[in-house]
Amino acid sequence: QKLLSSMLDMLNDPSKKIQAVKSWGWFISLLGASAASTRPLLNKMLKVPEQLFTDPDPQVQITTMVIWKNLVDAFFGPQVLENMDQGTVMSPIEPRAHASAQMKKIRLIMMPLCGVLSRSHNIALSSSCLSTWHYLLYKLGDLINHLSILEAAFGPVLKIIFSTRFDNQNKPLWSFCINLFHDFISVRARHLISPDDDVRVPLNQNLLSQTCAHLKALFDVHQIKWLPWDVTSFDFQLEILGSIVNPELLHNMTADMAVTVMDSTTQTFRLLLEGVQVQCNSKFADDNVMICITKVCKFVKKVFLDTVGKQKSNSSAVLVQFCLKFVKCTVEELDNSLLASGKYELCVDIERIKEIEYAKCSPKLSHPRIRPLAYMELVSPAVYLTALSLSIVAQFTGELSHGDAEQLASIICPPDLLENFHAVVPFLYMQIMRPVDSRLRIKWLVVWNKVSKRLNEQMISYLKAGCGASGHDVLCQFFCYPFFALVSSGSISAHWNAENRFEGYLNMTQDLEAELVIEVYRSFCTNSSYCSEPVYMVFLEHFFEYLINIVDENMSSIQANLKYCLENKSKNITILSVLGNVVIGLLENAQIFNYANKEREVTTNEDPAGCREPNLFLGSLKLANRFMKLSGLAFKENPAAQHQVTSRYFSSLSDFIGHLTSTKDVLLLFEV
Repeated sequence: QKLLSSMLDMLNDPSKKIQAVKSWGWFISLLGASAASTRPLLNKMLKVPEQLFTDPDPQVQITTMVIWKNLVDAFFGPQVLENMDQGTVMSPIEPRAHASAQMKKIRLIMMPLCGVLSRSHNIALSSSCLSTWHYLLYKLGDLINHLSILEAAFGPVLKIIFSTRFDNQNKPLWSFCINLFHDFISVRARHLISPDDDVRVPLNQNLLSQTCAHLKALFDVHQIKWLPWDVTSFDFQLEILGSIVNPELLHNMTADMAVTVMDSTTQTFRLLLEGVQVQCNSKFADDNVMICITKVCKFVKKVFLDTVGKQKSNSSAVLVQFCLKFVKCTVEELDNSLLASGKYELCVDIERIKEIEYAKCSPKLSHPRIRPLAYMELVSPAVYLTALSLSIVAQFTGELSHGDAEQLASIICPPDLLENFHAVVPFLYMQIMRPVDSRLRIKWLVVWNKVSKRLNEQMISYLKAGCGASGHDVLCQFFCYPFFALVSSGSISAHWNAENRFEGYLNMTQDLEAELVIEVYRSFCTNSSYCSEPVYMVFLEHFFEYLINIVDENMSSIQANLKYCLENKSKNITILSVLGNVVIGLLENAQIFNYANKEREVTTNEDPAGCREPNLFLGSLKLANRFMKLSGLAFKENPAAQHQVTSRYFSSLSDFIGHLTSTKDVLLLFEV
């Protein structure tokens, strides 16, 4: 009692405060484990650090923070923890009496740590605080793996650090904490690699290099005894991730800082998904798998979709990029057999789906009969993630980068998952069934372009997988999408009043649209590696037949579009250029012509009367016929205009005719 009284008196002399807190530390060490049992004495003693933690002198606060470790030793010494189970895997949610008994001690130690971190602007003081906190986590041993202990000792400091603005000053603290969280998350993957050995998953070296030297050393000096977490702690892990990707914090962040946050968080999220996959491989995992997959999907929706429309364009662009990375990680790390499984279903609780489901569509176009996703409909996780990604892109009002479009395409086109297209195609069409401006139309054409390229790379595997008639239909609808998008472009915002400005804008827009579409169709019709595959040729027959029907059903709208473009002095008419390039690609593809000849030989052998015309050859000629009709209309509207695609068409047609040797082919050509 005399010593305690002397220490309190020393606090009145600024020159003796550091001596006082050191004396306090020796006193606590002498008491040891009995400190907790002598509660009245401990309460009196705590008045010493209580005053010094708020002292105006940072050096006094730092010394107090260092000495605070003595209380950690007293509360969690070896003799206190010797009765703990030494398991290799621990369920963090299991209520254990021993864990509950330690909660008051942990809260007592954590209170000044959280208080100092919340108000500190001194990097040395904050670093000292994190060092003491890390020492507590180390001294807790196995106890740290209980969910209640994680929430009391681990989570609060992470949330404080991640909730502060990420800048050069607090980067070392942020880097230390993200690496510590990374280490905790990685334990399941580590256990999978080698259950019996302490194999460490490498920390984020880029961030580790930016951590204070003495904090960096803690990873080797005091290794926290993380055990493979149970999926029931999933909410805690997602909560911490959510605090890192807080949209409010990303709002004013520099581009470099945003990239650092995205890379490190995506890496940690990937490790979390690897841990989920470990759980999914368990024999008794069905319920837990559904819980984890549902929570991942809802987490991405909550963090990104609910906030992307509320941010300014620059901040929204970062969120879109971030979200697509998270969804791509999910698609890559979790097996398709899980994501596309009929056993696991989620409700489509996405407001964007609700909006387009009840949108009033333009009556001028004859759209294909498609069924969009219904709000609250039950779908597989794969379809949910696809709809979520599309909705985030739709809600984003800025310009979609090509990198983000590529990310979206990789999500939409996973191997052997044509089911996604039954959701993608209606969503794309619903974006143009209502009047849209050219900027939005181009955004979705960019998406279509990237998805088409990926789809072209995998087309044979899709077709050989036995997608059937419905699969052919949805692919045809997808590849015909640009024709509807371009026909629906007949009206452009009226605020372009100055004629020369309007004309320049119209030509620039149409050139970009044509470039996006023609690039895909050129490879689509001239892919030499696919033209030897009968299954691909059968699909081309269906596609040309589908395209011809679309042109016929929407002829009046297409004519109105041609007239509109010519009246506004457009140099190139996009829909004419696109259709012309498709036909030219067909006429110049010798392999398609050879296949058509073989088709005729088979038909003639099976049917000597030759009543049935070969579909591919006939389809090519009918498509050429539709182009000539539209080209003729363009000539009538403006004979003086340059019609380059028509000139190229007649040149290709001339070469094509030179290869016709069968009388029936020549007669069919003139007839069509």
